[in-house]
Amino acid sequence: MRVALHGKNFSKDTFPFIDSLLHALIKYEAHLFVSQPLHTLLQSSTIQLPTMQPLVQVKDFMNLELIISLGGDGTLLEAVSYAGASETPILGINTGRMGFLATVAQKDALAALKGFWEGQYVLDKRTLLRLDVCRASRVETDFALNEVAFLKRDSSSMIAVHASINGELRTKYWADGLIVTTPTGSTGYSLSCGGPIVLPSAHNLVITPVNPHNLSVRPLVLPDSAVLSFKVESRNQKFLVTLDGRSRATNTDAELTVRKAPFQTHLIKIDQNNIFDVLRQKLHWGLDVRN
Repeated sequence: MRVALHGKNFSKDTFPFIDSLLHALIKYEAHLFVSQPLHTLLQSSTIQLPTMQPLVQVKDFMNLELIISLGGDGTLLEAVSYAGASETPILGINTGRMGFLATVAQKDALAALKGFWEGQYVLDKRTLLRLDVCRASRVETDFALNEVAFLKRDSSSMIAVHASINGELRTKYWADGLIVTTPTGSTGYSLSCGGPIVLPSAHNLVITPVNPHNLSVRPLVLPDSAVLSFKVESRNQKFLVTLDGRSRATNTDAELTVRKAPFQTHLIKIDQNNIFDVLRQKLHWGLDVRN
């Protein structure tokens, strides 16, 4: 089996765990690949490394059968961007903090790996967003699992975002930014801006304004069949486009289109926990601090 590992920025305390994970993969006779950041990090460690092929470019991640993400949710989102349209299953092992997506704890990792090899798992299929940025007859396309956000840049002034749904102008947002999120991303940036929590199985998208000027402007829940178009106004003629934390500056002459991607992310689920179990564990739903 062709297995790739991705991770970065580990403490020295994590290396013994990675060593045990590599030994387990060797026992399963996996053909190992490793992302360039993790390869560089492991070379500086005292771990006796097995034969592993470094993956330098995103295209090198094609034709894999498993990607193991070692880190937190940010690392897993990077693994999602590497997997792209291949829909390679991703196993998220949490060595970070929140672990909302990377739900397998270090202490459970070897058992999870065994469960995967024995076929005792399910694929949790998650919706992705596709962003098309069009300027001067040239289109750039990218994808995100959590959210696409349009944010102000280098200015204290708000931006204005013209929003159209299925080709019809709906409203103009005056705000610090605007977030389009999937059900998966509804517990992330959108939630901190007052957006609703949407179950991962729901077929919806959410538009959430960031610090809107008009308090009557509220988050909007849409069917995921909707095609969303945006045009941004900014005093300095630039704004930020962010996809799952990956940001780049964009000129206001760009026309932006967001829609459901034609493929999904496949997250490996070993345990029987559902979204409400995760909300209780990670967001402390039902926790009474008085007791």
